[in-house]
Amino acid sequence: MTRDISLDIIRVIAICMIVFMHSPIPGSAPGFILSGLSYITAAGIGLFFMVSGALLLNTSLKQKDFLKRRFSKIIWPTLFWTFFYLAVKWFSNGTTTIELARTICTIPFAPQGHGVLWFMYTLAGLYMLTPILSAWLKTASKREIEFYLALWAISLVYPYLRLVLDFEDNNTNILYYFTGYVGYFLLGYYINNHYRFKAWHLAVAAIIAIGVPIVLLKCNIKCDFYEVLWYLSLPVAMMSFSWFVIIQRIKVKREPSLLISASRLSFGIYLIHIFVMRDGIWNLSAIQQLQSIIQISTIAISTFILSWLICWCISKLPFSKYIIGI
Repeated sequence: MTRDISLDIIRVIAICMIVFMHSPIPGSAPGFILSGLSYITAAGIGLFFMVSGALLLNTSLKQKDFLKRRFSKIIWPTLFWTFFYLAVKWFSNGTTTIELARTICTIPFAPQGHGVLWFMYTLAGLYMLTPILSAWLKTASKREIEFYLALWAISLVYPYLRLVLDFEDNNTNILYYFTGYVGYFLLGYYINNHYRFKAWHLAVAAIIAIGVPIVLLKCNIKCDFYEVLWYLSLPVAMMSFSWFVIIQRIKVKREPSLLISASRLSFGIYLIHIFVMRDGIWNLSAIQQLQSIIQISTIAISTFILSWLICWCISKLPFSKYIIGI
């Protein structure tokens, strides 16, 4: 099977976005820089889920075989880094013995150790749903997939409807079962298998992605940033869609070894970058003295390179699959 280099490019761009998002040291940059950076890099999470959907939703494996193969890649690394981050907190006197015991007992049900691990639990849930979706997609028409995606898109408008309407977005909502990150998962599959490029689609996506934050800012609309301009909002979904479609149109004649390496290790980079950044690079006096934009860029680039090198070294170990999944 020919390797789709465009998916590797998307995966590397996605991890770069996430590293940049997490790079600002608290209190070191103006609010508008932090908000702007968070917004333009929020598409990274959607892109990760879209790549997974593009690669996995056409599986022909039986449920048992699929789950065994995919879970073996994420369960052990998730547990390793969960206990790693718990140990960091423990040795820094950030948690009591009782709190630690309670946290360990909670591990099967919610991310513990560090907030960044939420992604792993969501991905595990999508893996469990994959055999069900794959069976449906084998018989679903393009229009049927588009119908689901349309309903998901409506759910992404909920944060804005709540600004003017009085309604609850809970488990009794009519579109409750069409919400969440599964939409990105299916969108990646749809673009990879059914989508036909049209320039006006990108124009509409750009208008939404750029126009919505401008309207909110110019009209001084009071709202929660993490609702209206975050992962499950229409503008961020439009950015994710645009990145995916544009990159897929890039024709790469050969397989760049560094790109493939960064793509293969992106999972590990995601798991380790927070520690490298916040327990290491943030504490360097030379970094703390830099001007905000230069500081953020320096932290992001150095974190990415160092995390990449560490993961590359780990990948050479015989038990690397238990740490970084490969």
